[in-house]
Amino acid sequence: MQGVVLSAFFYGYVTTQIPGGMMAQKFGGKRLLLFGVFWTALLTILTPLVTRLGDFPAIVATRILEGIGEVPYVCRVIIIIFIIIII
Repeated sequence: MQGVVLSAFFYGYVTTQIPGGMMAQKFGGKRLLLFGVFWTALLTILTPLVTRLGDFPAIVATRILEGIGEVPYVCRVIIIIFIIIII
């Protein structure tokens, strides 16, 4: 069960890589990063509550949603690395 919960984050994270890049181009990196920070922080705060009130699928769903929110961080890091390489 622990492996499923831990890998649920990865499933949300990996499925939104390309859509996250497209959203960054459309809405801008700052807005997407702000959304990602807020989204992940909110779900992290709610995780203990979901654990107490919900069952196993609720925890897995929360972890998947946290993974979706992490995509803006990767977009930002890739942009920074790209800028460093160019300079």
